[in-house]
Amino acid sequence: MASFECQSRVTICIADSTPHYADITIRHQQGHVPYCDVSLPEDVKDLVRNSLDKTPVQIWREIIQNHPSPISFNHKQVYQLWYSLVRTQWTLDANEVRSAEKLLSKLGKDPTLGCLTFDRVDIDVPDGLSAIAFSVPAMLEKWGARIREIALDSAWGTNRGGYEIFALLGEAYGSGLPLGYLLTKTVDKAAPNSKKRVLEQFLAHFRDEHGLNVKFTLSDKDFAEIGACRTVFPRAKHQLCFWHCLKAIKKRLSILRRQPAHYNLAHAKQEFNFIDEQFVPVAQRPDSAPVSRFHSLCQYLLTCRTRKYPWRGNPFHTTRAQHPSMLWKRMQLASPKPDPAG
Repeated sequence: MASFECQSRVTICIADSTPHYADITIRHQQGHVPYCDVSLPEDVKDLVRNSLDKTPVQIWREIIQNHPSPISFNHKQVYQLWYSLVRTQWTLDANEVRSAEKLLSKLGKDPTLGCLTFDRVDIDVPDGLSAIAFSVPAMLEKWGARIREIALDSAWGTNRGGYEIFALLGEAYGSGLPLGYLLTKTVDKAAPNSKKRVLEQFLAHFRDEHGLNVKFTLSDKDFAEIGACRTVFPRAKHQLCFWHCLKAIKKRLSILRRQPAHYNLAHAKQEFNFIDEQFVPVAQRPDSAPVSRFHSLCQYLLTCRTRKYPWRGNPFHTTRAQHPSMLWKRMQLASPKPDPAG
């Protein structure tokens, strides 16, 4: 911190008779660095107030024309003023959920917005959940009759309220179209399958109110999304995200030393009647011999040795010649042997 020879002094005196009071004396004789006024000029404030329909970049370009080299303020101050004024257009209540509901009601009744209008989706929210949903009627009116494939996906970390957002996307002529959005959050202990019931109501709105005739549904490996799609569109073919399938398989195959779950033949046969009854794991067969712990230990040590020295037993391995033991052997072979006659 910068200091100056200004002969300043701060004196604090506390008397024994009045311990709850202090006498503070400040002396400052010489002035040094002047304090600069960093507030926005009045003409800049008026320009920002009258340009709320523009972006901060556009406003800053207009300010630069009147103030080519601003010293007392910068673009961050302009953005803060613009944001504090423009956020009143969508912040209609201190509670974020009630504010979103009021905003949706306002946007749904404004005919000047055109394709930017939204319709709120009425959902019977179960106990323990908080949810709000809306649709994009302009997309549904224009493309709803041509949509045969929908995708349901979710994302986290998109808002400060901690709500999980679900997006319903439709496919038409190779392009994805936003049809509606659902935001859910667990606020208390909820009953099982509560999120699935909310998703079912969300999808049923598009099926009943907008007449979606869907042939294919897509989602990730979330069981709530899968169950909701299969319940609302039972005749549609449900497909999982290929990337999520590969991720789940790779994650499961990467676990090497885990005891596999017991295979229940009766349960598998009940769900898939085409399964062969002779298809039983080797360890569960009546004629299978128990594996000794010594055999398992040997197999484990052999696996560790193979991982540490992958070139053992493989003369063509690329890293075989780079290991220090192999370099030492080559040095011994290259060094001349002493002549016993000499």
